[in-house]
Amino acid sequence: MEKMAVGLKVAKDRLKVFIELLDRELLDELEIEDLFQLLEKEKISSDLIVLDETNWKLLLTEHQVIQVAEGISPTNGQDGYINWKLSFDSQLSEKEKTSFRDVKKIPSVTEGTILAEIVPPTEGSSGLDVYGNIIKQRKGKKVTTKAGKNVELNENEFIAEKDGKLSVTDKLIQVFDMFELDGDITLKTGNIDFVGSVYIRGNVPSGYQVKAQGDIHVIGLVEGAYLKAGGNILINEGISGMDSAVIQADGDIKTNYINQASVEAGNNLIAAKSILHSQCVAQESILCENGSIIGGTCSAGKQIVVNNLGNFANTKTVLALGINKNKREELESLKQELAKLTENKKKLQFLGKQLHDKKEKLGNLNAKERIMLLKQRNMYDKSVEQINNIQAEIDEMQYSIGNYTDLEVIVKGKAFDNVEFIFGKYSRKLTREYKYFKSYIKEMEITIDSL
Repeated sequence: MEKMAVGLKVAKDRLKVFIELLDRELLDELEIEDLFQLLEKEKISSDLIVLDETNWKLLLTEHQVIQVAEGISPTNGQDGYINWKLSFDSQLSEKEKTSFRDVKKIPSVTEGTILAEIVPPTEGSSGLDVYGNIIKQRKGKKVTTKAGKNVELNENEFIAEKDGKLSVTDKLIQVFDMFELDGDITLKTGNIDFVGSVYIRGNVPSGYQVKAQGDIHVIGLVEGAYLKAGGNILINEGISGMDSAVIQADGDIKTNYINQASVEAGNNLIAAKSILHSQCVAQESILCENGSIIGGTCSAGKQIVVNNLGNFANTKTVLALGINKNKREELESLKQELAKLTENKKKLQFLGKQLHDKKEKLGNLNAKERIMLLKQRNMYDKSVEQINNIQAEIDEMQYSIGNYTDLEVIVKGKAFDNVEFIFGKYSRKLTREYKYFKSYIKEMEITIDSL
C-alpha cells in the first residue's frame, strides 16, 4: 500500500475539512497542487477552500493538522414573539393593602388600549457543507396566540375593545368584566357562573360551584368545591379538598397548598408549600419548589420541580411526564373529526366534478345548479381549511407524544422509597432514598443525575 504524506479529515457536521500529517519525510515532496487534487478527488467545493497556500507546509509541520476548507453554517430564523405594552406587576404596595389578605391587584385595561404587538419571525438563511450541498435552516415559528373576547387584532397589534380585566394564556389574549364578592360564598350568594372573571374576598365552602370564562381569584380557602376557569385560578390560602374538590383552569393554577383534591391546569400548576394525596395535571409544569409532594399522582407535560418527594412512611407517590390521558382522548377525538371531514371533502369533490362535467357537456347550468356549484365551492374551501387546521393540531400532539427532550423531574431535597416516575411509556420506581437530583430520559431509559 502506497504511503501518503497527508490524510484528509471531514468534520462530522461536514462544515470543516482538515489535512493531517501522516509522514514527515514524504511532506517535502508534496506540492500545493497535490493538495488541491486530493480535495478535488474528495469532491470538496473549491469555493470553500481556506488553505494558506504560502505557509501550509510550515503550519502542517508545526501543528500536525491544519484546516483547509470551511462550509457556511445555516442561520436559524428567530421565532416570532409578543412584545407587551403593559406592565404585569400585580403586587400591591403597602398603601394599597386594605388587609393582610390583599396580596394581588387585578390588572385592568381601558377600551382602545394597545395591549401588545406581534413581532413576526425571521426566515434565517441556509448554509453550505464543504461539498457544496445546501444545509437548510430552521425558519422561525409564528406566534399562535390569538385575540379572544373583547380584544381586536389589528394588523400586528392587540387592542382592547372594552374596559375590563386582562387575561392571558398561551392561546388567547382576552379582556373580561369582573364579578366581585366581598366575603364567603353562602346560601345567599349561591353558585357563581359568570362570563368574566370572579374575585372572592373570602372562602369557597364544600358543595359550591364557581365557574368563570375569565380568571378566578379566591382570597381565602377552597374546600370540597368545584372551580372552573377559562383563564387562571389563584387561591391565596389553599385547597382542602376532602376528596371532593375539583379545580380546573385553562391557564395557570397558583395556591399555597393542595390536599385531597383533583386539580387540572392548562398551563402551569404552582403550589408554594405542598401537594398531598391529590390528582394533579398540568399541561406545562408543576412547581412545588419549596414544598413536598406526598401521595397521589402528579402529571405534567414538560417539567415537575419539587423540594421533597414522598415521605418516611413510603407513601406511594407517582410523577408522570409527557402527554396525559386527557390529551390522548383529545387526540383521538381530533382524528375522528379529521376522518369525517376528509370523507365530506371527497363527496364535495365528486359533486363539483359532476356539475363541471355537465357544464362542459351542455355549455351551461340552470339557475338552481349554478347556486349549487357556488355552495359546493364555498363548502369545499371551508372543508379544506378545517382539515388543515385539525391536521396541524394532530401533528403538534403526535410530536409531543414521542418527544422526550424537554421532560424532566427536579428534586431539590429528598425523594423517598416507593416514588414512581413515568415518562411516556417508560417507568421507574425508586427503591431507596435519593437527594438533590434531576431525572430525565437518556438513551431510552429514565436516568437520575445529581444536581
